[in-house]
Amino acid sequence: MNLTLDAYDLKHCGKMMMALNKQRESKGHSDFAIMVGDETIPAHRNVLSAGSDYFRAMLSHENVESSTGIVAMKQVQYSSVKTCINYIYTGNFPTPGCEEREQLMFTAHMLQLQGMCDKIAVSLEEELSPESFYSTKMIANTFNCTGLVESCNKYALENFQAIAAEDYFKHLDKDYVSALVGSKEVNASEAVKCKALIIWTNFDSETRASTFGELFENLDLTKISRKYQKFLVEKEPLVFDSARCLRALLKIFTGESHVVAEDIDIKDVKRTTVIAVFDKNSKAIQAFNPKIKTWTKLQGISDKFVDKHFTAIVLGNIIYVIVFDGTNYQLNYTDNNATWVRLTDRGTAKNRVDAVVFEGSIYAFDDSGKTSKTVEKFDPSDGTWSQVTCKHVEGYCTSIVDAGGFIYCIGGYNGEHMSNAIKFNPSDSTWTTLTSMPTARNGAAAVELYGKIYVMGGYNNGWLNVVECFDTVAEIWTTVARLSNSRYSFKACVVGGNIFTLGGCRNNSKNTIEEYDPAVDSWKVVETMDGKDIQTRASIALNVPSD
Repeated sequence: MNLTLDAYDLKHCGKMMMALNKQRESKGHSDFAIMVGDETIPAHRNVLSAGSDYFRAMLSHENVESSTGIVAMKQVQYSSVKTCINYIYTGNFPTPGCEEREQLMFTAHMLQLQGMCDKIAVSLEEELSPESFYSTKMIANTFNCTGLVESCNKYALENFQAIAAEDYFKHLDKDYVSALVGSKEVNASEAVKCKALIIWTNFDSETRASTFGELFENLDLTKISRKYQKFLVEKEPLVFDSARCLRALLKIFTGESHVVAEDIDIKDVKRTTVIAVFDKNSKAIQAFNPKIKTWTKLQGISDKFVDKHFTAIVLGNIIYVIVFDGTNYQLNYTDNNATWVRLTDRGTAKNRVDAVVFEGSIYAFDDSGKTSKTVEKFDPSDGTWSQVTCKHVEGYCTSIVDAGGFIYCIGGYNGEHMSNAIKFNPSDSTWTTLTSMPTARNGAAAVELYGKIYVMGGYNNGWLNVVECFDTVAEIWTTVARLSNSRYSFKACVVGGNIFTLGGCRNNSKNTIEEYDPAVDSWKVVETMDGKDIQTRASIALNVPSD
């Protein structure tokens, strides 16, 4: 008759095993002995066979061990074997010390004590630290502990900088280092990953230097600060002695890393900078040439977003439209036959956003409410969105602008009008609080010109025409000439060294374009947009072929 587990009194079974273990310890009725060097561990054949597949196989047929009742075990330590035999009888064992873990796992694995191996793996996982990571990883790989391998890999991603600072990091194999350095999930800046790669390579430069360039290219070099890039080029031999590394950095220094190198034709047509607006009346992009005061119709606007609220930015030859419903589109404005292409939807910043281009990527800032803080990044190389940070000052209608290797967030509204200024460093995902703007406001436009950020217009208990200028080097604010018209929720562009503001929500400003000349510190209205109904937050500067 087969008995189910319910038919056993587990308390009684436990007492029986305790009695057997006491007999073993007193050598009473023991009929088997395990020899480790000069030490002997008494045991019972039946208990060993029941508790270990290794002993079951050994004692299931005639051989020296089964006939003599003695087995001599080599390449194992007495303490580890004794712990394993105790486990067979009791199901327990003390947590092994750092120096004992590998040998105990080796012995338990050899004796095919899977339950014990699993428990050792759990204890190793619970005690993972930068100091124990390498030995734990070696144990996990050697004994094929799948769960522990996964835990080690996850720990490495979350604690990369800490393990890279340990001496054993230099002994990791190339494939593992490459996987960590190239992973977008690793919790470390690109600069830290680069430094770790240099340390790893220099430990065995004779063998590893030849592969450094390959691994270096796995880094997202656009996220490394300009200062560290300069250090690498000037003072790091692994970089400045490698043509491959220098070419990779040269792509960053000369513009967008994803742009394909292209020669120019001396006879090619010249280009001029225009200000493009999205006109809902004509359902087309209309381009204004501020130099000769003329308008040119460019491509049409897709019906999928023409009647929705959106913002627009330009990266290379591509216009990106970021719609306030979470959808996104792109158009090659240099190709007259190009059509709008829908991109991947945003993940978290799904409503109203403001956006900037920074080192070949697009950063979209949630701008939908008082608690807005999410920042998502769009990578044009693979078409994916990912959340990269959160503003540490929440709010909406904030002015966003990139300047000097940082992204600045200025002013806004979070229940009250804000004057704060903060900057984000994408290279290490850090925020810095700056001197507050003199005038608290929201819905202002902002641009960078010659190392200074100009914040224009906005709202604070009334429409504003105030313009204030922030010196990004001296980090001080000054007040410059006021706009001719108060403006709110509008865009500004830089063309030919001057600033142009377009549209807004005020009746006296929504159809006008103003120009600011920093040389004389003055504004003037240079154009009207009669007959046009423009998207107020989507004006951009474009380089188009000249006639």
